[in-house]
Amino acid sequence: MESAKTEPFAPEPRSPDDLLEAGLPNLWYLIARSQDVADRPVALRRLDRNIVLWRGERGEVNVVEDYCPHRGAPLSMGEVVNGNLACAYHGVQVTGAGIVAEVPPTPNCPLVGQKAIKSYPSRELAGAIWAYFGDDAHGEAPEPIFPEEITSGDWSGFLYAGTWQCNWQVALDNRVDPVHGSFLHVGTFTLGRGRKDTELNIVAKPDGFETSRDNQRGVNIDWHEVFFRPENILWIRTEIPYPASIGGGSFRIVGLPTPIDRSSTYFWVYRSRRIAGWQRDLWRFLYKNRLRARSDLVVEQDRVMLEAIPLEARRREKLLQVDVAIARLRRMLRAEATRQFEARKRPEAAE
Repeated sequence: MESAKTEPFAPEPRSPDDLLEAGLPNLWYLIARSQDVADRPVALRRLDRNIVLWRGERGEVNVVEDYCPHRGAPLSMGEVVNGNLACAYHGVQVTGAGIVAEVPPTPNCPLVGQKAIKSYPSRELAGAIWAYFGDDAHGEAPEPIFPEEITSGDWSGFLYAGTWQCNWQVALDNRVDPVHGSFLHVGTFTLGRGRKDTELNIVAKPDGFETSRDNQRGVNIDWHEVFFRPENILWIRTEIPYPASIGGGSFRIVGLPTPIDRSSTYFWVYRSRRIAGWQRDLWRFLYKNRLRARSDLVVEQDRVMLEAIPLEARRREKLLQVDVAIARLRRMLRAEATRQFEARKRPEAAE
């Protein structure tokens, strides 16, 4: 069984593809639900790194690497003391900024006041916790560009999150593949209708692109948008229709698979509707009592399929015209990974 011990140093990527496999750095990622972090430290693995989350005295979320600067014990095994995280091994306390606050075994210790471990800027919004995984050249994190579906009061939504045993890139491919809905999800509540054949049209946008079928809209998965701002955020929104039997219309799923490590993914999406008044109340009631289970069934079909597809399958795949969005997104991410990889090889140039 693979060891889950704290890794004090993240391995250097050997290529742009190697960098991508563990998760593209310098982006905001959703890492946990708000309800998952209460009064105890929480150990997580994200982007192939061990991190620990806890709440400070004002309820704010702190995120640092899960590594005590004294002897390397996991800080997640400790406890929260006056808003700081105290190591269970010798009581060394660190702040949410990764600064040593107290060293009880050694009064007047020179370590106090030093930034000794990596900290991750975080935000809490829409029932979730986000963190910025910047590299050494990105000490300051940009303000995240969140989609309106989770920032605007005009939208009402619910967060789905789960752990999938596949590389995040496999899950990402699925998010920009509208045609699979006509086959994998045939017979489901929302995705059992429409044509199976199509060509996909792509429209470039300043921060990404839109993809749509050429022969239908509002019938199956017929439209989606990729928003990618390098060094800030990546997310994908998809339009999902409701059948006429429950009033028609549509809802959107917005999300991005968050890498856990090279073989597992924290898959999350918001399911949201732009709706108001009694219709909003009715939809929220129906979602909790009927629609969530039906949507979860669709996601479970995705999970089972994607966990059966290794990342290495790319070496033998034969892409079709309906895979144009997958190919475009892969090129965008690999170009950014190549840029970051080359920058890592030029440390002198950054000085």
